[in-house]
Amino acid sequence: MHLFFKSGYKKIHPAVIHTCAWIAYTGYIYIANYLSNPKLRIIDTITFLIPYYITFYVVLYFLNLFKNRGLAWSIASFFIVFVLMSVFGYCFIYWLLPLMGLKLYKTGDFLLFLQAAVLGYVQFFTYAMLYFYFYKTIRKERELRKLEEEKSKLEQQKIQKELENAILKQQELKAKQEKLEFEYAFLRSQINPHFLHNTLNILFSQAMKVSPDLADNIGKLSDMMRYSMESMEYKSGVVSVQKELDNLQTLIEINNMRFAQAHAVDYCVEGEVQGQLVPPLCMITIVENAFKYGDSKDAAHPVQIKVKLRTGQVYFFCRNKKKKNNIELSSHSIGITNLTKRLDAVFKDRYRIETTDEEMFYTFELTINTT
Repeated sequence: MHLFFKSGYKKIHPAVIHTCAWIAYTGYIYIANYLSNPKLRIIDTITFLIPYYITFYVVLYFLNLFKNRGLAWSIASFFIVFVLMSVFGYCFIYWLLPLMGLKLYKTGDFLLFLQAAVLGYVQFFTYAMLYFYFYKTIRKERELRKLEEEKSKLEQQKIQKELENAILKQQELKAKQEKLEFEYAFLRSQINPHFLHNTLNILFSQAMKVSPDLADNIGKLSDMMRYSMESMEYKSGVVSVQKELDNLQTLIEINNMRFAQAHAVDYCVEGEVQGQLVPPLCMITIVENAFKYGDSKDAAHPVQIKVKLRTGQVYFFCRNKKKKNNIELSSHSIGITNLTKRLDAVFKDRYRIETTDEEMFYTFELTINTT
């Protein structure tokens, strides 16, 4: 029923197979009889075989009709078809063909006709029965193969589903582990900043007796420490932009004191504060990295910090010149990764981060849509 090609197989229509088979069979019968009767014409052979061709398909019809009715009906179909086809063959040979000018048997040759009819019928009944059970077997094998393919497909889908569930469980366990690590880091960070904050307060009290300027700087550092600790306690994950800017200003002042340069930082704020909210330390973390890993001693290229405040939006820009032979620039990506996680928690799909890593300069831009 199928021909096989390199790209697979294509199904041939049964009518084509049957036609080719009957042509081959007719040719065989014609050649076999032509050897003994050279006057035999091909049309005579075809005409002789027509009743048997029809017998073949009538038998198939009755076999399909009685296939689910038991053995008795199958035997009965043998005799029913024999009677029908004998009557048809007699009418075809003795009535119809003579009208077309063809006479295969004489009027007195009825016994010879009956003998040929019985033998031919048994022969083509056998052909039809063999074909019927062969085709039935092939069809069952095809159905079984199809069921096996569907079963295999279902098993593959089941395995794929189990694999996906295992991956989801693994991701869930990883998320829980990261949460525990974060909570542990949070508890550890609570201890150290509190200790440093309390120590700075003691130093502030002692410095007031020696140098008010030194005490003022210690106080600024203490304020920064307090803001860092408070930022970890905000359940909402956000603070007012004004509080972030106030502490950013303190960080800049501490840095200017550190390098004793008035032009180490180019800082400006545009717009007005209108209740915008941002994650705590979102600007300070980036600026601190700029001070730490940037070249703050080059007055010609100060650290540029710009903040633009609009209704429902905060834009932050920071650009610093890189230090030469600095091998610790990976801290930039770590800080951005942590900041991204905090932004995802509060401003999912409402922020944009852009970084530009040039040969001499590093630029960071953050836009937050607060509404």
